[in-house]
Amino acid sequence: MLRMFRSSLSRISRVSSRLTSNSVPSIVDDKPWLNPWKHAIPHKDETHTSYSEASVDWSLVERVIPRDIVPDLPRHSSYPTPSGWRPPLDPPPSLPYHVSRKRDHLFPLYLERRRDTLNEKSLDFDYVELVTLKGIDGDVFACEADLRSYLEEAVGHPVTTHVDELKGRIKVKGADRSHLEKFLFEKGF
Repeated sequence: MLRMFRSSLSRISRVSSRLTSNSVPSIVDDKPWLNPWKHAIPHKDETHTSYSEASVDWSLVERVIPRDIVPDLPRHSSYPTPSGWRPPLDPPPSLPYHVSRKRDHLFPLYLERRRDTLNEKSLDFDYVELVTLKGIDGDVFACEADLRSYLEEAVGHPVTTHVDELKGRIKVKGADRSHLEKFLFEKGF
């Protein structure tokens, strides 16, 4: 048994010595088509790179980075300001819905221009302006009913609305953005 073990060890050592010998790389060196990348890339002994630290004035960059905290409401001596801005009522109105302002303390009103109908005389499309009110929490349909009655009274003609309850949005066709702002200011948002 011991003799069989010694013979198998000697066979293993002979095979390992053949594998570690330089006979295999010499075949590869003689035949570059076996490993073309070895001959295409120059051999490097060291791969260390040098670096240098640059001094940067970060104060110029920090003022451009957006703030993580919403700034406080600006205080003015009288309201409305010359631009027409007013702060929200404190405490907020007790309505079944609430319209939150954006981080710059303005209302989330967005204007969108879409192709509407084909003008048969000029064979060109007429465009319509849609105003989207976003950020509505609570009963969106109650907000839409109040908004539609206010806008139809202010504009003097019927106004079309579309409610997206899941996203808390109302799209309005037939009224100007300024009328929606007046509605939100009068409600105290």
